[in-house]
Amino acid sequence: MEARFEWEEAVMNRQRKGVKASWWRLSLAAAFGVACLLLTGCWDEVNLQDVSYISAMGVDYEDGHYTIYTQMINFAAVAKTESPQSQAQKTWIGKGQGDSVLLAFFNLSRGGYTTLNLEHLKTIVVHERALGKISDVLDGLNRHRASRYTSLLYGTNEPIEHIFTTENFFDQSPLNSILYMPGPHDVQYTFTKPLKMQNAVQLLREPSMTTLLPALNTTEAFWRHDNKKMNTQLIDGVFVFKNFNYQGFVLEKELPGVRWLDESFDKVFTKAGGGENEASISITHSSYRLHIDSSSSEHAVFRLRVQLTGHVVELDGEMTEREIVDSIEKRVRNEIESTYRVGLQRGMDVFHLEHYLYRHHHGYWKRHVKGQEWKPRQDDLKDIQVKLNLTDTGKFDLSSGT
Repeated sequence: MEARFEWEEAVMNRQRKGVKASWWRLSLAAAFGVACLLLTGCWDEVNLQDVSYISAMGVDYEDGHYTIYTQMINFAAVAKTESPQSQAQKTWIGKGQGDSVLLAFFNLSRGGYTTLNLEHLKTIVVHERALGKISDVLDGLNRHRASRYTSLLYGTNEPIEHIFTTENFFDQSPLNSILYMPGPHDVQYTFTKPLKMQNAVQLLREPSMTTLLPALNTTEAFWRHDNKKMNTQLIDGVFVFKNFNYQGFVLEKELPGVRWLDESFDKVFTKAGGGENEASISITHSSYRLHIDSSSSEHAVFRLRVQLTGHVVELDGEMTEREIVDSIEKRVRNEIESTYRVGLQRGMDVFHLEHYLYRHHHGYWKRHVKGQEWKPRQDDLKDIQVKLNLTDTGKFDLSSGT
């Protein structure tokens, strides 16, 4: 009997161990199954050849309909290589129409062999005809889930196809252009900085703010290749907005004073003197401050102080340091005054004077400006002072003139 009981107990122990082992195997299998469910996997993997990435978009508006233009660049042209390209890099231009920006984009997709993707959209160009609808344009683009707030924003008054089909130097990638990479150009020539979409929206929504949107157009005036004129890109003016209200286009040559009040100022070459005695000066820094005399009157009187830093790069004839400084200070002051007059003639606050009141004299702004169509007057900018610090004369010896 004892032997039988021992045998039955051993069988029961083996059964209990088997049940326990089965339970552990089942638990491990369940945990593994749950882990597999939590893994994202590659169910939404997309092959590169099945997607067409749009790098630039143009928006036009005419006869109650939107027309969009898209530019696509070959990925081989984007890759960086050590050797120069053997042939010009191709671009592809698309065109779609619709009652809204996204409807026009949807209609364009009918003619695409692959999926059109906006996740790499780098630049948006809005034609002047569509600038009156800038709120709707930005709203439509921002509602698309793939839109990028870091995309550059330009205006133009030329056919957008002309902007998207300009030529490049050394058969380089189309990305090496003002349309996509304005930085290298801005470092050597200051007028006004391009805006990213997020900055444009911020400025357009800012109370009492005047927004200057760079105008990107084309020119054949500067370069030739194989004895033919090259069609290249050029920022030649600005489109002016007060909040979301479009006020008009102004050429760069009419607003020379804007660059001296640009917070991202880089470099400007300008001339001192004239005739037999003149010099070329490189201005490498510009800063400014605004002040108002009194906030008791209905119209504030502004005083502007501009501080410049520069050095002599060329000298023809004989000029003293004092003559150079006086000449540059007078020239810059005249440019600021002429720019202010152009703004007065067109009803534009190009120096953001109202926004200065809103930010720094808010009480005065609430009493005398809020809710009104405030515009600067002739006597509002009463005093402009310009000071130049000439740090270096290069290879030239100048007398102090004292």
